[in-house]
Amino acid sequence: MFNLTIYRGTHQIGGCCTELVCKGERVLIDLGANLPDSDTPIRDDELAAKVFDGRPAAGVLFTHPHGDHYGLYKKVPGDVPMYIGPMAKEILKILVSRLDHISEEKGLPVIERMQTYQAGRELGAFQNVRVLPLYVDHSAPDAYMFYIQAAGKKILFSGDFRDHGIVGEKDRLWRTLEKFVPRGIDLLITEGTMLSRRAEAAVNPVWTEEQMGQRAKELFLQHKYNFVLVSSTNLDSIMEFYHHTPEGMQFVCDTYQAEVMLTAMKGMEAKGNYPRYQCAVRQPVIRVLNGNRQAERMSSLSQLGAALKKPVGVEPANGSDLYHKGFVMLARKNAGLSANRKNVFEIMRDKFYPVDGQIIYSMWDGYLKPEHADQALLNFIGGRPIEHLHTSGHAYVETIARLIETVDPKVIVPMHTERAEEFSSIQEFAPYKDRVRVLKDGEPLSLESI
Repeated sequence: MFNLTIYRGTHQIGGCCTELVCKGERVLIDLGANLPDSDTPIRDDELAAKVFDGRPAAGVLFTHPHGDHYGLYKKVPGDVPMYIGPMAKEILKILVSRLDHISEEKGLPVIERMQTYQAGRELGAFQNVRVLPLYVDHSAPDAYMFYIQAAGKKILFSGDFRDHGIVGEKDRLWRTLEKFVPRGIDLLITEGTMLSRRAEAAVNPVWTEEQMGQRAKELFLQHKYNFVLVSSTNLDSIMEFYHHTPEGMQFVCDTYQAEVMLTAMKGMEAKGNYPRYQCAVRQPVIRVLNGNRQAERMSSLSQLGAALKKPVGVEPANGSDLYHKGFVMLARKNAGLSANRKNVFEIMRDKFYPVDGQIIYSMWDGYLKPEHADQALLNFIGGRPIEHLHTSGHAYVETIARLIETVDPKVIVPMHTERAEEFSSIQEFAPYKDRVRVLKDGEPLSLESI
């Protein structure tokens, strides 16, 4: 028996979990939490109960460190091995160690027992399923596709991917596929996030992360005090903002974001030559808010920066310097604080924004709309004008079409999408419409007959 089951993700974005069963060996890919504004149609606790119902599991493979793909990691039984990319593990350790301060159920020991895989090196963890992780471009650093061989079948599991970020430059994705994945595979399981965001993509003034960075510099030069709302794990965009901070201005963040940035820069050193993950010539120093009150943490950050091949300085932000020189500040929303208590970013916003400030919004527009509203973000913005500057972390329709053309699969299964039924009718996919199989959550697909 060789079956594929997508427990959750056939008709929604995020909260994904996929299962392959070959000769009784059960391998899971991702165990994601639902996005914050949704816990339907399958709740997180229901998903975990379905997946871990007493049947043995050979392992869980995590594609990348976004909560909608790894978020239920604490639900994995202690005897089930977990695997993730090496830099992803280090970033999760930073995030989870902070969350553990406000959580009774500690996550760091679970993250610590995760094992790591390497790009382009087969994971020899299973008896009947061969898995080759392939490093891909995504808004989260250290994201992977999986090329899987089992029972004579060849399968590509795309995970979340794109080709317009820093890792996607120089045709890296297509060269990787050409090297490792043969044409004429049996099954492609591909994300389709942007199928429901085509209108948004059509009016987006930027396409690539590089273009976004160039536009960011133009905006930074228009105002002295720049507050940037961006996801803390969207490292490509963060590195673009860092490199495009004008000379003379200061690049500012908090200790958490500085640690994530420096960890990503260190991790990217091992992956190749990515100049925008190196020290910026015009910004050799990262300024840290409240750093003068956190001597031990600042010492650790300074050591991280100094250990890089191209060292980065880390210094406490000085209010007088910020006022006189101006800044680009990575602002984080007021999450988890009481209504009458402001976080440091809100204090800075209230102090500098009225003088000559602007808020740059570099996240999905849906968080600002009623159906997916993020109230903490809306509270930070507070009705002030914002500049929208964002590029998607996911593959555009044209990129998915190129992926299909490149690997030429016999069967295509869309997931991580709200528009699975529309897949066959999209013009770019028309040549392949007879190959598309739309599944339902929990519906097994026999791979033996493909």
